[in-house]
Amino acid sequence: MVSTHERLRDLVGDLWNKYTRHEFVERLRNGSLPMDVFRYYLIQDTKYVREMQKAVIKAASKAPLNEAIDILTAVFSNVERGAEVHERLFHDLSITEDEVNNTGFNLVNYAYTKHLHYYASLGWPQFLAAWAPCMWGYYEIGKYVVGTGNSIFNAWAEFYASNDYWSRVEAILRTLDKCGVTPDMERAFRDSVNFEIMFWEASLRRDPTVLY
Repeated sequence: MVSTHERLRDLVGDLWNKYTRHEFVERLRNGSLPMDVFRYYLIQDTKYVREMQKAVIKAASKAPLNEAIDILTAVFSNVERGAEVHERLFHDLSITEDEVNNTGFNLVNYAYTKHLHYYASLGWPQFLAAWAPCMWGYYEIGKYVVGTGNSIFNAWAEFYASNDYWSRVEAILRTLDKCGVTPDMERAFRDSVNFEIMFWEASLRRDPTVLY
């Protein structure tokens, strides 16, 4: 029997590969991505993650207690591991907290985070479907990129390819699989995959940013 998360991925067809094998990802893997582009991406991603975490907490308030505990424990119980990698990358790229706070969202990032907050307000299954492409896709991307000759890109990839990160993804997919696919969930999943593709493209272009 096909699981809910596999069914959702099947429904988006080739979009999934366009996301997980995007030019941005390929250039991480072969080391040709310009460092200023990666630096731009990392600042936008940091802003995204902070909004994503707020949306997770909002959505969990609508979830069955056991599922909320499972997800929140998986995502927040070992944040130190991600923070260590984050700090190393920030140090190597001379990114400060002030720079992140004083940099605005690009339009794609702004729309994507609003999309997550919308589904967090709509309902728990819909939010899980909207959230899964980011978490699940990055695990696949991390495994694909790890081993790249660029030490900065490799440090980034090693975190997303790690067992620790997979435990977070697994908790999300396990919970998602308790739900049957609905049109709302399919739409949420598909839109998030499209947002992920646009996130890479906005980073490659280094789109203008605005403080909201």
